[in-house]
Amino acid sequence: MTFRATRIVTATILASGLAIAPSLDQDESTGPPATNAAQIDPLPIQPPQFQLHWQQHKLALSGHTTSLQHERDLLQLAYSSYPEDSIVTDFQPLGITPSYWEGATIQALWLLSETTSAQVELSAGEISIRAVTANKADWKSRLDTLRKVLPPAVSISVNALFVGPQVSVPDICGRAFSTLHVGPINFEQSSAEFRSSALPRLERVIALAKACSSSIISITGHTDSSGSVSWNQRLSLQRANAVGNYMVAGGIARDRLQVSGAGSIVPIADDSTRYGRSINRRIEISLSNADRAAELDNSSSSVR
Repeated sequence: MTFRATRIVTATILASGLAIAPSLDQDESTGPPATNAAQIDPLPIQPPQFQLHWQQHKLALSGHTTSLQHERDLLQLAYSSYPEDSIVTDFQPLGITPSYWEGATIQALWLLSETTSAQVELSAGEISIRAVTANKADWKSRLDTLRKVLPPAVSISVNALFVGPQVSVPDICGRAFSTLHVGPINFEQSSAEFRSSALPRLERVIALAKACSSSIISITGHTDSSGSVSWNQRLSLQRANAVGNYMVAGGIARDRLQVSGAGSIVPIADDSTRYGRSINRRIEISLSNADRAAELDNSSSSVR
């Protein structure tokens, strides 16, 4: 009697991703498997993420979805809540999502429709929300509804700016800009890499810029007087660009930035001391409403 080997293809799911590979079930009489069996590399599965971004009559939805029906529900709610606005989507159906994912994304989109501008980011264990809203009661009600669909282990970080009906968003943002104190953003000598101590300060600026989505961010670089005038000018601009690039990576549109370098001509400390020079290697950041910035540009153009 002749025994025949049988081949059975099985699918193996790995904790870090999905791998589909053939395995051999053989009768003992057939010996070891062939050494040239086909190998298929694992297909990595990304951790679930979803972003919702709403500002200036544009809604952007991107990230992992659970099904075509989930995507249809999101689009139906988006078009009914934002009938006159631009809607952009980048859905990614391939992913392993938690059981609450569909409900959380739908409720997050519903929460967004009660804002003037907002950004929501979902991951497997956290939801981050930044928003400006004029209806505090409805906002809190919708936020409570979102909380109810989440497991206790999922944390929510909320940074909401409430504006009354009698106060416009530009007005309240203007007040926040007038009291903004960023703090020192310093650099090593002859370097365009800012120190890690600047990161929390830059994150606060990014959060305020996102809440006040029509604002313009002015970034001016400065150096000490160690180098030549031309070198200092180039270095100060490189430092300002380094900060600007960090903000762009944090979600700020580049066309909202006004980046410049002042070289060493505006010291704020004694350049003859090591400590003074370290203070002069700095970045100055200010925010203004877009219409106000345009007025200032026009007035300076007329003076020239």
